[in-house]
Amino acid sequence: MTTLKPSWYSSAKHGALSDFIDLLHPPYTLWHLSYVLIGISLSPIVYANRSVSVLLAFFLGLGIGSHALDETMGNPLETKISKKTLYLVGFLALAVAVAIGLYYVVTLSLLILPFVVLECFFAIAYNLEIFNKRFHTGFVFALSWGSLPFLTGYFVNALNLGLPVVLMAIAIGLFTYVQRTLSMHARLWRRKIAPVESIRLSDGKTIPTNTEDLISPSEKSLRALVVAIFLVAVSLIALKVL
Repeated sequence: MTTLKPSWYSSAKHGALSDFIDLLHPPYTLWHLSYVLIGISLSPIVYANRSVSVLLAFFLGLGIGSHALDETMGNPLETKISKKTLYLVGFLALAVAVAIGLYYVVTLSLLILPFVVLECFFAIAYNLEIFNKRFHTGFVFALSWGSLPFLTGYFVNALNLGLPVVLMAIAIGLFTYVQRTLSMHARLWRRKIAPVESIRLSDGKTIPTNTEDLISPSEKSLRALVVAIFLVAVSLIALKVL
């Protein structure tokens, strides 16, 4: 019986390069950077330098830092990267992301500071599951991986927030909650539940199936959502600049 990969996007290859690529969770990093792009695109005015900086900060803080710290918690992606290296990469990437944010706090607006503080706190508290997992929740994930990236992308350009922007942030938070729900369902079957060969129906009949069939709806939905959110972000940016 074939052993399932730890995630649908894990590389089939083995080695340091594959491990570090897997560590990025490429589809999900793209997904959450797309939220930053959507925030940027909806701002009434867009500054290229601020926009590139905020994208870089979230790539470092979430794409690298948070994912590296998450891998220290039980090695979910089954990489061969040592814990020492993961902590080093995670906190270094997070520190650079925070430094970028603090630069704009000093040079642009003190109101950016709450975004920096919240994201840094959640990156550590959520991924390292500290405080008895009090912050390892669907709400925190939706806020820190969805709503805040969107709001930050918007705010660093517009330097204000309005009700329509807040409503969009809530909607993006709900999309992110859907992502986590589907992902957790798929991960449960991939990593925790013994391989399935058949299921018994309510009428007593047994039909052949397998674990891939059972997780396929969730993972097909995740693949579609990654592409859909990215295309929305690209189209909005294109409408802004063209």
